Amino acid sequence: MAWMALAVGVILCAVSVLLGFKSRTFMGRPLGGDFVEFYTIGQILNHYSPARIYDLRLATALQHAALPSMPETQMLVFGQAPFIAPLFRPFALLPYAWAYVLWLAFSAALFSASLALLFHTLRWNAQDRRTGFLLALSSTPFLFETWIGGQMSVVVFSIWVLFFWCIENHRTFLSGFVLAACLFKPTLIVLPALMLLIGRRWRILGGLAAGGVAMALLSIATVGVNGCMAWVSALAMNGHTAARAGEAWHQAKYVDILAFSHLLFVNLPAVADAAAIAVALLAVAWLGWAWWKSDALTIDRRLWAATLCLALVISPYAPIYDTILAIAAVALVFSDAQPLAGWILALYLIPWVTQSFAEFLHLQLLTVTLAAFAVSSVYQFRPAREESTITGILHFASTGRFQVRSRGLP
Repeated sequence: MAWMALAVGVILCAVSVLLGFKSRTFMGRPLGGDFVEFYTIGQILNHYSPARIYDLRLATALQHAALPSMPETQMLVFGQAPFIAPLFRPFALLPYAWAYVLWLAFSAALFSASLALLFHTLRWNAQDRRTGFLLALSSTPFLFETWIGGQMSVVVFSIWVLFFWCIENHRTFLSGFVLAACLFKPTLIVLPALMLLIGRRWRILGGLAAGGVAMALLSIATVGVNGCMAWVSALAMNGHTAARAGEAWHQAKYVDILAFSHLLFVNLPAVADAAAIAVALLAVAWLGWAWWKSDALTIDRRLWAATLCLALVISPYAPIYDTILAIAAVALVFSDAQPLAGWILALYLIPWVTQSFAEFLHLQLLTVTLAAFAVSSVYQFRPAREESTITGILHFASTGRFQVRSRGLP
């Protein structure tokens, strides 16, 4: 099935590129999906004042000039932090179609290298690595939403993989500094940072704070103070847009709890907002309790897997392409994944149908699956210790001797 998905994805991508070179759309979609948004940011940095990367009027004009097949009413808003913008300057030196082809090669290479580092870090054997590569590359969030869709979630994924490499190699301060590079998408950092605070991971937090200062200085060096203020305004505008109820076909592209609630309570926006806030607070409290009870000196892979998934669920803005982070979450628990096998299978299969299901039945299955996987991960983390204690007490009651059997957890 994975090989079939890869074959279909590559064929569709090739047809899209061939038609794109002729300025034609494929299945009604212009070439590159959202990549034109990043391409025009590179153009602005190359030919205009850097502070204008958040000038929506200029960006929209450049988008339509670079991609004439783009619908006249469509505009893509760049909401990432300024320090990530220089990444796109080399791509903007090429004609748009060739820049997209180069981005396809770059994102595939970066994702593959990140997978290789992740599997090496977690000490997978050769057979598991082959299977992992096949499943990850053929997953819908990567193959269709991120790779063909021209998104930059692969950059987020690579940062998290490097973070876990630092954690596993006990380079805790450096891990926090690396994670700060993900601040160009701050919605994906808020929950992990809060859990680090609750879990008393002080060295990681110190690295994150130092990295945050470095990213702020880099942003100022890239676009100046005025450009940074424009970014804050762009974030506010995006937040206002995300908070509004939209068309079902649009909400179906997101997996966060806010979009989930607006789909479910389509005619009751106030109820949807209240339900989303209540669920988010409950999830934060529950996950925070698990982090508080954890040992600050150990590496808790299941807790990190749950945190990655819930960072998507309770985020105010989580498009489906960002769910490639779930691949890292699955990899973290793979060594003891038998109790989670059903949810892992669901995470691979459900993205194939979840958007259609959400659009027509107003239920985002992927949100439910991510939340269930997170809960199951933490549940599998906690009872092993609790069960060993209960078993020891029962053994003492029956034999008069206290004995606790180790389950391999600290």
